[in-house]
Amino acid sequence: MTLRNIALKNIKGNLEKFVMYYFSNALVVMVFFIFANFLMNPQVKNIKVMGQMGAITTEAMYLCEIVILVFTLVFTNYSISSFLKSREKEFGLLTMFGLTRRQIRSYIMFENLAVAILSIVTGLVFGIIFSKLFFMAVSAILILDAELPVMVSFKAIILTAVCFLILFQGICFISSHKIKNNNIIELLKGAKIAKPVPKFSVRKAIAAIMLIAFGYIMALVSGQAIIITMLPILVVTVAGTYMFYSQFSVYFTNKLQSNKKVFYKGINMITLSQIIYKLKDNSRILFAVSILSAVTLTASASVYSFQKVVQKNIVVNFPQDISFIEDGIDSHQIISTESIDRILKLYGNEIQGKNKAILLKGTNEGIDKAEKQKGLNNKKDFYIISNSDYNSLANSEKISKHNLKAGEAVIHSYNFTGGDGKKIFSDIKELNLNIEGQSVTYRLIDEISGGIINAEQNYANTVVISDDDFIKLKDKVKNDKLKIYYGYNLKDSMKAEKAVTEIKNQIPKEMLKRFNERVTDFTEVMKSMSLFFFIGTFISILFFIATGSILYFKLFNEVQKDKQEFIALKKMGMSFREIKKVINIQCAIMFFLPFAVAFLHTCFAIKALSNILRSNLSGYLMLIVCIYLLFQTIYYLFAKAMYIREISRWN
Repeated sequence: MTLRNIALKNIKGNLEKFVMYYFSNALVVMVFFIFANFLMNPQVKNIKVMGQMGAITTEAMYLCEIVILVFTLVFTNYSISSFLKSREKEFGLLTMFGLTRRQIRSYIMFENLAVAILSIVTGLVFGIIFSKLFFMAVSAILILDAELPVMVSFKAIILTAVCFLILFQGICFISSHKIKNNNIIELLKGAKIAKPVPKFSVRKAIAAIMLIAFGYIMALVSGQAIIITMLPILVVTVAGTYMFYSQFSVYFTNKLQSNKKVFYKGINMITLSQIIYKLKDNSRILFAVSILSAVTLTASASVYSFQKVVQKNIVVNFPQDISFIEDGIDSHQIISTESIDRILKLYGNEIQGKNKAILLKGTNEGIDKAEKQKGLNNKKDFYIISNSDYNSLANSEKISKHNLKAGEAVIHSYNFTGGDGKKIFSDIKELNLNIEGQSVTYRLIDEISGGIINAEQNYANTVVISDDDFIKLKDKVKNDKLKIYYGYNLKDSMKAEKAVTEIKNQIPKEMLKRFNERVTDFTEVMKSMSLFFFIGTFISILFFIATGSILYFKLFNEVQKDKQEFIALKKMGMSFREIKKVINIQCAIMFFLPFAVAFLHTCFAIKALSNILRSNLSGYLMLIVCIYLLFQTIYYLFAKAMYIREISRWN
């Protein structure tokens, strides 16, 4: 029997150990190939087809390829080193049978070559299959006229195969040189030698909690200065997390062990003893997984939250996709509504809602002279709208309506600085307005952040008054002083960029200041944010696979030693059901303790981001966390099932 036959039989007989390594490598290869195939597509290089976002997209893809290679380098180095460490007994036996160091290295290299080739082939096959979905997604995000044609690039296949073959084999070759086969006894005992146990210290246990708490407090109170305090927060939190696993977790479990009521109840003695040993021996692994998970959660939640906040702020200040204001009822329109309808229909854009409202222009007489500035925080200029016209707009925007009485008013103020519900008129209870020389006073019953009509160049806020009050004012104002507001909402505004551009071209330049639209800016912003979120999702998946795989490798590197312990417990009378209960608890701690720590870290990180954006991001965070938890649970169930399957082979 040759070394190659032995290596192949070893892979076949230890599929549980190799399956996650193979799966993780195949996934990385697939993602790398999809990006490479995208970059080498001739249509992608055509900026005229891709638009302005084409250059940004291409650069982002190149950056992702570099990130994937660096990630693969670190991850593969860890996984191969873990494999070799767990198999020192096997190498000791091979040395006893007369194999030289060179032959053992050849054995390892061939074994890794077989797994690497299988991973590369699988990754390429699935990469070709899923390239179609990737191209469709990018075409949808960039809103291209036609879907990018999928072409399987032979250069991308060669590049992917060569890069990963060199990477896998190069790391394996370097790692194989770490095998110490000059001392057979050390190799035979290698799998049984536990990692050095850190000396327990009450002071360090307390310091761990204090460091983490200090990092959390700094994140909460830093506010806009988080950019400066970010590095110190990161340092103390990471240090506190490591000390938490190496010291405080051991302290906590020791306290449970010393509690006789807890320790001697049921199988807690076995379970706690196992957990204490696992925490001591696996503190570095749990620490690394917690940090990786925290990075993945924080990055995903931050990008997603930022995208949603930007989208929300645009919609809040520009509730209609297209709008324009006419001066006077009988004046010449800057563009007819018929022309807008015709252009939108020509470009295939469906109108979802169309509104018309009469407005009056007023100025705030109650404002101090020192505050008469204009700009984003304009407290001077107002548009006045009737309750019925407001309710018509509110019905289109699906927001709450008003039912105002005579003398009452509600202000809708624009919010350009971010934040949820920030009020700029909170210090006044009465609003004194001057409307074409008429002075009127209204009791301010509420202020709502966000416009009901699109913001114009002066950022004039909107006042809603009762219909009776509005009619009285309107009757005293000449027709040419009235303002007529037209607002359009489209079914799919992201695809209306060309139609809106054509509408703007139909309007005289001197009249463009009366025309407002959110389509072009909104589309460009959402393209950028969606693209980076889409690419970031791929990178997050890689980190997620890494954290799960690290735990999986650690679990199966110790399976033989754990099996002997469970066999001894079985001989002592412990049932397999009780053994499964111990395994369930141990696996749950290994998978969900790092997740819980990562979740806490992410909560405070997102809270710091919330302070910067002045918005509540908890809803967006929980959505990402629930998705992450779902996949983590699936990973846990799979790993536990494979582990129990291996343990149940008692012979």
